[in-house]
Amino acid sequence: MSEQTVNDLNATETVVEDQALPSEGQKTYTEDEVQRLLSAVKKTRDEVKTYQKENKELLSQMEKFKEINPDEYRKLQEDAALAEKERRAVEERSSLLEEKYGAQTAEAVKAMEAKEAELTEFRKRYVLEKVFFAAGGRTDADGGASFFDLIADRVGHRFKLDGSGQVIVVDEQGDPMIDKETGKRLDPETFMASFKTHRIYGTFFKSQKGAGAALPLGSDPSAIPGEDLDNMSGDEMFMRGWA
Repeated sequence: MSEQTVNDLNATETVVEDQALPSEGQKTYTEDEVQRLLSAVKKTRDEVKTYQKENKELLSQMEKFKEINPDEYRKLQEDAALAEKERRAVEERSSLLEEKYGAQTAEAVKAMEAKEAELTEFRKRYVLEKVFFAAGGRTDADGGASFFDLIADRVGHRFKLDGSGQVIVVDEQGDPMIDKETGKRLDPETFMASFKTHRIYGTFFKSQKGAGAALPLGSDPSAIPGEDLDNMSGDEMFMRGWA
């Protein structure tokens, strides 16, 4: 390997380290910056492997020329020594590079995973809200709190998004629930509607008028006689349910 080739490689590595990596003062990293950093480390590793391969080829040539051409043999020895020296230098720089930016890379990846989890949760609540309203959930809110928020905080863990972005019902272990009658996955709207019979959650759904019914499903007429739950605020409804 020529000295010029080694110098070109050093120059390339310097550009990668100076331009491809985020500065030490940065606290957050974009996905693009993380990928550039990982690419820089991979490129340096590949260069070390190339050095090792070329050095092995030089050693093989040295053995052939050792007896045939002593002068050429000495030149190959010098080239091999130079290649080994530069290989160690690049390997050392690679180790320093990984040590220096390894923690920052891990931190950036962790932050990206947290944002992805947050986005997934937002998407789930968006779809789940539609399910709640389709099941007859109350749409009113008070003081920044809605009936959907209250029930989602309590039973939201029983729903999750599948690979297609559809919400599915899961059990306490996170496994999809199956409808015993159909043998298919339990319908999210049907499962949500089942909370209408709950003493507290039932008040989060709209009243079903008719046949003298004046209270929402799930309310206990003997426990709260004469109260108009439809006109109560969200906070009042929630607190009254626990009374």
